Amino acid sequence: QMFSSVTPDPAKTAKMADTGQTFSFSDVDAVGLDLDHTLCRYKVAETFEMIYDSMSRFLVEELKYGEEMLRPFSEDRDFCVKGLLLDALRGNFLKFSEDGTILRASHGTHVMTEEEITATYGEDKQWKHFAELKGKFENSDKYHLYENYFDMPGIVLCARMVDHLEKQAGGKQRTKMCKMWRDAIEAFNNAYKPEAFAAHTGGYFEAIKDEPYSYMHKCSEDIRRWLKELRAAGKAVFLATSSCSDYCDHIARKVLGDEWKDYFDVIVTNSKKPGFFSEPPNKRPFYSVVDFQEGATVKELERGKGYAQGNWQTLMILLRQITGKEEPKVVYIGDSLRSDVFPPKKFAGWSTVLICEEMEAEGMERDRENSYDPASRAILVSDMWGHFLTDTTTSGSEVVTVCGHILRSSADICVPHLDYLAALPLDHKFSTFKDGSSDWAGFHPGKPRSLHN
Repeated sequence: QMFSSVTPDPAKTAKMADTGQTFSFSDVDAVGLDLDHTLCRYKVAETFEMIYDSMSRFLVEELKYGEEMLRPFSEDRDFCVKGLLLDALRGNFLKFSEDGTILRASHGTHVMTEEEITATYGEDKQWKHFAELKGKFENSDKYHLYENYFDMPGIVLCARMVDHLEKQAGGKQRTKMCKMWRDAIEAFNNAYKPEAFAAHTGGYFEAIKDEPYSYMHKCSEDIRRWLKELRAAGKAVFLATSSCSDYCDHIARKVLGDEWKDYFDVIVTNSKKPGFFSEPPNKRPFYSVVDFQEGATVKELERGKGYAQGNWQTLMILLRQITGKEEPKVVYIGDSLRSDVFPPKKFAGWSTVLICEEMEAEGMERDRENSYDPASRAILVSDMWGHFLTDTTTSGSEVVTVCGHILRSSADICVPHLDYLAALPLDHKFSTFKDGSSDWAGFHPGKPRSLHN
């Protein structure tokens, strides 16, 4: 068992639950799950290397970048960490505190000095778009926040692209980075465009189809049992993924088996989160799915079927029907702060559980030993950038990063992966990030070691 199920005093627990200080699956009516990096747990080192290779080959073969782009991802894996933002027009990577102060920065792979940071962003080291980022927590054509494992290999890709373009410019002046960002988006789209799965092109989908278990883990028996237990307890269980229906079917069969649809009351593919939560229903209709193709618009959802795109408000109508509750309590579980935690909390008022594999990579309090894959740890834990939740300022004070702020303000609890939930009874009481006893009480089974001072 991954951690003990010690039950607090019932009277204290009831009071804490009323104020949002505890969370229990027994108290919710519907449970939603993301697919990639949540229900399907990928092998970090192997997947990052493969994604980088797919995109770098496109840059070299199609856009005529230099052969140095083909160097293994692993050579710069310490450059990679969750929560970096690319200031795309400058080619700078930035790490922020929760108030927008730039804590660390690089131009391409080259670390920027304190003097270079202030010369670029001013003495207060404030980035002018920070308020927009923190308020909406969405990307734009000017910047990109790397906070999920499909995106993060792009950190090394774009940094090396900046280095390449600067080398071409002869170091006389910093190259305008518009070309870098356009090319990076083209490489990303070539790897992940939906039609590439059926066409067996782009590199990424080819690898996943040809050697699935080189890149992903099957769901444990605990997870299968837990999904069944949720439905047996009267909970509505749904899958909502931004992956398209053909890829979703392929992945779900590999991790759950051919009867994977039996685990869910309704399935939503190509949901295009965060828009699924943030955009109005009239702009986000549901579509039928037939033979992996999206068909006609659908106004009313039915239990036991699969749909594409859509919005949370229409989904709630079905959840009311399934649960028999006028205002069902919903929890959504996913790995992306930008897509799975911030928007369902802000726009739908749902409870949220963040999957954060960095917890295992760092190690957690009370861990006797850490058996996490060393090659994956070397990617998720960075000496160059420091921890993604907190950092130290030049004056020596510890501050919370913008990702740390979003995590504890938008997630109720945070676990390394689903097995940590499935190992416990449904009535287990988790302390949440609202628990006043600690700033980080929502981490389970324990806080990452970087939070222990």
